[in-house]
Amino acid sequence: MLNVVHSQKRSHQKAIRHLHNQQQMQLDHVELYSHEIKNSLTSLQAAAETSDAVPSQVVIHAVHQANDQLNMLLNDERLAMTNHDFNFEWISISALISDILKQNAPIFIHRQLAPQLINLNNVKILTDRKWLRFCIYQLLTNGIKYSPQGATITIKWRRNCLLIIDHGEGISSSDLPRIYENGFSGHNGHQTTKSTGMGLYLVKKVTTQLNFNLTVSSQISKGTTASLQFPTTNVRLTPSNDEVTN
Repeated sequence: MLNVVHSQKRSHQKAIRHLHNQQQMQLDHVELYSHEIKNSLTSLQAAAETSDAVPSQVVIHAVHQANDQLNMLLNDERLAMTNHDFNFEWISISALISDILKQNAPIFIHRQLAPQLINLNNVKILTDRKWLRFCIYQLLTNGIKYSPQGATITIKWRRNCLLIIDHGEGISSSDLPRIYENGFSGHNGHQTTKSTGMGLYLVKKVTTQLNFNLTVSSQISKGTTASLQFPTTNVRLTPSNDEVTN
């Protein structure tokens, strides 16, 4: 009987430590996102203090960055909950990506980036719309972040996979195995002040829960390809899927 009591005590202590660690990790995340949001607002404030008229592009960029970090914070908190209210439905990939591109249009224009859409028409995916949008948005944001001005970002459907391909600086072979780690920003993240190292970590977390897969391949100075692979049973195709749009 005494052994059972000791065993239960150890089990309870282990559970308490786990909850404490989870809580501390979420607090660390909140602090990280809050710091990035504050940076965006500080840059906007500095621009306003040095000039009576702040260029619209400066405002758009700062607000866009702050919104991204706020959305990351909110979605991180939602993923930390044990129960998720997933709503599975058939989603048009073309319509979803068009909506995401419209949201990012000011950044594409500012950076003179060109989206290229290939084979997206007539593809439907059975999954949760909100979380699929989150995944695509984060992968596209990475492509924008590390692409040179005037480059093309390709979004392509191929064999049950959605590919997001940029032609930016790429990820080093030493960093590549760690890109899904919590808070890992790698060489590229340290070279810019734009990376919290949380985007791919959260996307990987979402794809695991929704039963599709994320893989990333990259070559330095050649670019990066992020691939979302879906189960065959969750993909519906119709004929004439031959769209190419610039």
